Amino acid sequence: PELEDKFAEKVAAEMAKMQSDGQSKAKNMAPLDAPRGTVRWKLIRLMTWIDSSVKRSACELLWTLCHEDATEFVLRTGFGNAVYFLGNKGLVNMPAGVNV
Repeated sequence: PELEDKFAEKVAAEMAKMQSDGQSKAKNMAPLDAPRGTVRWKLIRLMTWIDSSVKRSACELLWTLCHEDATEFVLRTGFGNAVYFLGNKGLVNMPAGVNV
C-alpha cells in the first residue's frame, strides 16, 4: 500500500504535467516506476522476450493488473514496451506497413 501511494503521487505529477501543456513533453518510453528486481520489473522484461507466447502472456497479465486501462498500463510499463500490445488491442494506431 505504501509503494502504491508513492506510485499514485508520481502518476498525479505526470498527469498534471500532461494537462498543463495539453500533452506530455516526456515520451515515457520507460516505466514511470519499476524498481529493479521486482516482479513488475521482471514482467516488463518479458514484454520484449523473443518468444511471442511469453511476450503475450506477460502483457496480458500486466494489462489485467492495470484494470485494462491504457493510461495506467503505459505509465506502469512505459510506452516503448506497451505500444505493440496496445496496437494489437486496437488502442493505438500503428504506422502503415506494420503488421500486428
